[in-house]
Amino acid sequence: MGLSLSSDFNNTPVGEVVKRITKESQQDQTIRYKRDQFPPTMEVVKLSSEKLLSNYMIIIRNTPLLFDLAKYHKTPKDKYCLIVFAGLHQPHKRLSSEAFKRMSLFLKRKTLKLYALDIAYDIQDPTPITNEGLEPFRECFNTLGNPRAEHYLNSYYLHFEGRRILYYDKYLKAMENKEKIPNQWQGWKRLEIRLTFDVFQFNRFNFIDYIKSYDFIEGLEGVDEVARLANVGGFDRDYLLYQLNSLIDNRFLNNRESQKQFNSVEALERFKSLDFRRYMVPF
Repeated sequence: MGLSLSSDFNNTPVGEVVKRITKESQQDQTIRYKRDQFPPTMEVVKLSSEKLLSNYMIIIRNTPLLFDLAKYHKTPKDKYCLIVFAGLHQPHKRLSSEAFKRMSLFLKRKTLKLYALDIAYDIQDPTPITNEGLEPFRECFNTLGNPRAEHYLNSYYLHFEGRRILYYDKYLKAMENKEKIPNQWQGWKRLEIRLTFDVFQFNRFNFIDYIKSYDFIEGLEGVDEVARLANVGGFDRDYLLYQLNSLIDNRFLNNRESQKQFNSVEALERFKSLDFRRYMVPF
């Protein structure tokens, strides 16, 4: 496909992901054999020419999770890697169809097993995210257990077993990243629910198999319950189906009138009017 690896993150939008992975490795307290010989490494593959986070495939090696996986399977420490696709839900931007096509080729590979999946809900809410609001937000989820909660800058983080909830000011984050965003997006908040999967399970899913399974339907029901408790509403089902159909069958990405406009208003409206869809979720 003419793609190449690079370890140079300067002038790329992947810096935040790199910082998070580095922090996780530094917090690892497990005693590991020859640990200094296997420092965490990160590389990127640019899937398209535009400078957007969604146009990068991030490849991560030598993290605590990957060490534990290698130990479980009795393989060399550096056998496994973690591949991250980020920035796929950006309603204020037009994402690259070229990047999406190349991404779908990787996601269809049987050898790439699913570790985590983020599902996002966007709302307009002028209420600022402050430290005083953390406890009331956490109390919304008392029926789900007793999560660990923390406030950082313009974000709330809640950690459950097998699930992470993040609520943050998407508009302010875009401004901090010096993105061009209209003033009408002020008050844009995002709720992200991360579903995580047992990487040590023998018969675990790749992405395509997962979204076609009943496990995915159960996962969406759990995500919907979280959104209801947070008084956020529901995710955009048409947009979710548009994303999934586009990954399974690239012909749903665009047509002659909307070339290179995945995620555009025009392409989504065209998809909603289609009589045939390759993939459906029985909501």
